[in-house]
Amino acid sequence: MTARSKTLLTILVFAVVVRVAILGAYPLHDTTEARYAEIARLMITTGDWVTPHIAEGVPFWGKPPLSMWLTAASFEFLGQHEFAARLPSFLLVVGTLFLVFRLGDRLYSRETGIAAAAIMLSCAIAFIAAGAVMTDASLLFATTLALAGFLMTVEGFGPGWRYLVFVGLGIGLLAKGPVAVVLTGMPIAIWSLSERPGWLSLRRIPWLSGTLLSLVIAAPWYVLAELKTPGFLEYFLLGEHWLRFVQAGWEGDMYGSAHARPRGTIWLFGFAALLPWSIVALYALLAKLRTRTLLTATDARSRFLLWWTLSPLLFFSFAGNILPAYVLPGVPAFALLLAVWIVRRRATILHAGWVTPVLTLAVAILLSVGAIPGKTQKDLLRDFVDVAPGQTLFYFPRKPYSADFYSGGQSRLLPTSKDLVTYLAEPGRGFVAIRRNSLERLPAGVSACLAVNASYSSYILFEKDPLGCPAKLEIARD
Repeated sequence: MTARSKTLLTILVFAVVVRVAILGAYPLHDTTEARYAEIARLMITTGDWVTPHIAEGVPFWGKPPLSMWLTAASFEFLGQHEFAARLPSFLLVVGTLFLVFRLGDRLYSRETGIAAAAIMLSCAIAFIAAGAVMTDASLLFATTLALAGFLMTVEGFGPGWRYLVFVGLGIGLLAKGPVAVVLTGMPIAIWSLSERPGWLSLRRIPWLSGTLLSLVIAAPWYVLAELKTPGFLEYFLLGEHWLRFVQAGWEGDMYGSAHARPRGTIWLFGFAALLPWSIVALYALLAKLRTRTLLTATDARSRFLLWWTLSPLLFFSFAGNILPAYVLPGVPAFALLLAVWIVRRRATILHAGWVTPVLTLAVAILLSVGAIPGKTQKDLLRDFVDVAPGQTLFYFPRKPYSADFYSGGQSRLLPTSKDLVTYLAEPGRGFVAIRRNSLERLPAGVSACLAVNASYSSYILFEKDPLGCPAKLEIARD
């Protein structure tokens, strides 16, 4: 093993160890992590594994259930805590790393495979996804499986690879829906249209039997979901996959707010998401342009990897609602392309791979000790249980998902000022957590009923005055 290979392997092992070591080191954060963890918790509580629920009696139609199934299964085996919640995403990314390594090893060299895996995991977005409770890791694994299967098939490897295309598509439909088909089909279609051997290569793919395989994997859940909660398919296919795409700030989102961005912002997200390697890639691109060796005339393989890298960026350039994680499906191909270039260069470039795991480790330590305020209710609820064991905590005017998860679904919401006044007027001891930015909008007389128990980054925990509240709230009622 060369010195370069040893450096690459050390970076890869270090990144894996750091990522798994900090899976449970910090709380689940709102909104995404806590929401999907709570949905998984409710799967276990309700026993309903067909329709995910965002609250008791409230179906969640925003995403298919694969990642939530995996998190719920992890909870069943390991218990309901941060490590168990994040473990499925870690395993999915590790599975993706193995596929990337296999591609690099079989198509180029063992060193290229190790380099590609190290580069991928040390990209900011992949390292984050490997320890975040969200649906993107399952989509990443699915699209990588499908596109790896296609590339290995057209390169002439064994017949088993061709069916992995459709296994990946089936998994993708359960991971995030039809967008998996788009992100898989886009690089295949562009490459096939632009390459002379492209159309001939398509004949190696078992389209009919493969499509049936994908449907066998995914279709039963879609049918059951629509039968169980009619209206799901209309909202999911029309709303989540069309209106969210074409309408910036789409107002039909049932589970939060759309992430409106100017069209084309995905390219800025892409550069940030691929750090620190996006800087190295920019240097490599300029070097290739100077020597006019960007892609050689016979390098159809590299052009496929290029389209694979660019497809998420091109597709989401026209979207009005985007997140940095939308870059993820292109990261494996980006890592392979850069690995091919980087293994021929000085080993000093490889040290960029230390940046992401080291910085993330530092941030995780700061989060775990509370040095950086997090968007989570874990600390508040832990302190509340110590102060008022057996009591119910109320939230006004919004209740974060982490409050549901860390209270085991026992916290309650007071959505309006009237609800707050009614609760405070009830005799007896009580507690309410109020958002800081809502304090100025409290009804008259309410502040006099409340005593600060503890203060947190976004909420303040109040104890109500069991004696003074009813009389003082006459002011608020007037």
